[in-house]
Amino acid sequence: GVPALEAARLAPMAAVRSDDHLRARARLPRRFVIGPCVLFVAGAGLATRGPVGGLPVFGLLAALAVVFGAALLVPAVLFGIRRVGDGSLARWLRVEGRLAHASLGGAIPRVAISVGALAVSLAMMVAIAIMVGSFRQTVIYWVGQTLQADLFVSTARRSLVGDRAGVSEAGERIIAAHPAVVAVDGGAVTDVRYDDTVVVVGSGRFDVLLDHGGLLFKAPADGRAAMATAVGVDAVVVSESFALKHGKGVGDAVELPTPTGPASFRVAAVYFDYSSDRGLVMMDRPTFTRHYEERRPAGLSVYLREDTDVDLVRDELLAALGGAQIFINTNATLRAEVLRIFDSTFAITYALQVIAIIVSLFGVAVTLLTLTLERRSELALLRLVGGERRQLRRMIMIEAGVLGGVSQAIGLVVGLALSLILIYVINVQSFGWTIQFHLPVAFLAQSTLLILVASVLAGLYPARLAGRFGLGGLSVEE
Repeated sequence: GVPALEAARLAPMAAVRSDDHLRARARLPRRFVIGPCVLFVAGAGLATRGPVGGLPVFGLLAALAVVFGAALLVPAVLFGIRRVGDGSLARWLRVEGRLAHASLGGAIPRVAISVGALAVSLAMMVAIAIMVGSFRQTVIYWVGQTLQADLFVSTARRSLVGDRAGVSEAGERIIAAHPAVVAVDGGAVTDVRYDDTVVVVGSGRFDVLLDHGGLLFKAPADGRAAMATAVGVDAVVVSESFALKHGKGVGDAVELPTPTGPASFRVAAVYFDYSSDRGLVMMDRPTFTRHYEERRPAGLSVYLREDTDVDLVRDELLAALGGAQIFINTNATLRAEVLRIFDSTFAITYALQVIAIIVSLFGVAVTLLTLTLERRSELALLRLVGGERRQLRRMIMIEAGVLGGVSQAIGLVVGLALSLILIYVINVQSFGWTIQFHLPVAFLAQSTLLILVASVLAGLYPARLAGRFGLGGLSVEE
């Protein structure tokens, strides 16, 4: 591969004289500046392209271009640090810092690969953390705004295929008759074919939603007023995922199959929804009944009077329903369950990122070990001129910390760029969801500190080995 080609181009005498060290100190090859710039520009251009067959092909290529650009940029970053970091390291870390700076400055071709691998791993961790954190905060906001009901009723029976079993009419009457209940909303759902895909057509009492609900509308600006125009008529509100996947907007017509034949519905509004990526089409309950016949609601949203003991009402309703196979969840319980499912779903993502970082840290440790063995004569010379073992160990530990710090700095910047592609390109084109950007500052600060500590720990064995080199580069006892 690339290492073999590089070795083949090196003249024998240059290898003996270590001319690569001299070239690394003298100047930076232009390809390490031009190459990353070309890749970053290409990534920005690819990110503006639309999906191919419903897949974010150009978005994935944009992310790949950014990753390769970051890896190729590492030598330029290390060279820049070599030019400006000498004084700072000497001032903060004394002579050991200056020695570490000089050592790394002469070994840029060797350390760049390990730093690049760690930087890319950290960038992926940062990008995933930002995307998942943004999604989680969006879900929290969405749940807080849309789940306004105090109680949520559902049946204990779910059909394995097709429509879900509904709440009985008798059960709905019992719930609505409770003195603490001010409104009950319930709607049926069914799966229908649309544009060679399956979408969910559902219903709800729009008048109740307008008085008590809290749908988040994407379009138009006054979504509630637009929804009011859909009460009792052949008009629908559609989820963002449906609108994006099928190219529908406010005022467009949607033709849906019904038991009596195709029917056309006007799109009154588009709302944010994260419950299904298939797409949802919601219509007023009387409209749904007119086209799809009477169906029992799959669930009920129950709104209570203010200053009502929600748990007490729940217990009273369960007792009144007797042996009916019904679940009743409070608002707080349902919100907690949504977040629990969300966190468990994305737990594996963090585990994979941690594994990638650990493997990359091993690469840093191996690189430092190799450099330490190559510099046996230099380390012995330092001992000869008065350097102490603890100073040599401290020098290697500083080198490890610098490599970890540079990797994390690159990872933060590149990870931020990748997160923008994931959130606004890949995620939207894949699922039809627009999530709100959220920067998890606390997590990023903690991970930065942990990476620095882990990098320093990765240099423990090379540092211990460096302290054992005596005169002539031979290993000696303490």
